[in-house]
Amino acid sequence: MTQTSSPAVSIIVPLYNEEENVPILQSELSAALQGIDHEIIFVDDGSADRTIERIGAAPNVRLMRFEKNAGQSAAIYAGLEAAHGATLVLIDGDLQNDPADIPRLLDEISRGADLVCGYRAQRRDTVVKRLTSRIANAVRSRYTKDGVRDTGCTLISRRCDANASARWFRSRECIVSFLRW
Repeated sequence: MTQTSSPAVSIIVPLYNEEENVPILQSELSAALQGIDHEIIFVDDGSADRTIERIGAAPNVRLMRFEKNAGQSAAIYAGLEAAHGATLVLIDGDLQNDPADIPRLLDEISRGADLVCGYRAQRRDTVVKRLTSRIANAVRSRYTKDGVRDTGCTLISRRCDANASARWFRSRECIVSFLRW
């Protein structure tokens, strides 16, 4: 695929100690994005393993590396700031989201949506973590009434505009920025 200076889509992938997952994820992203002008920005958040060495070089792949762990939000923010695409997609490196869902998110964006959020249908977390997340999502949803099912899910697509690159984040969570769009 020929990489333009401004691809249609930027995929931002925060990584932390994902050496086993990176080759699988990169292969699945390539398959899912076939025929779509895109760049993939891997942001390594200070991994202590061989995550970086496992990333395959390609013309449309960029790598950012933090010297020490700064957290997922910092990695996402850095990736968003570096992105050149007209549409931004976030996907975590832990394989809890299927890259094959990205074209479905992009279809919704092409139909006029500004923001499309995925959710983790089959989470691979502990019972305590799933329960805590469910309670937090229910409380947040009760007050915001925004229809977002899983705010902890990193699979998100957003139309980019000149004024809104990385206003999605506050603290550790991805939020819909109601007042700033």
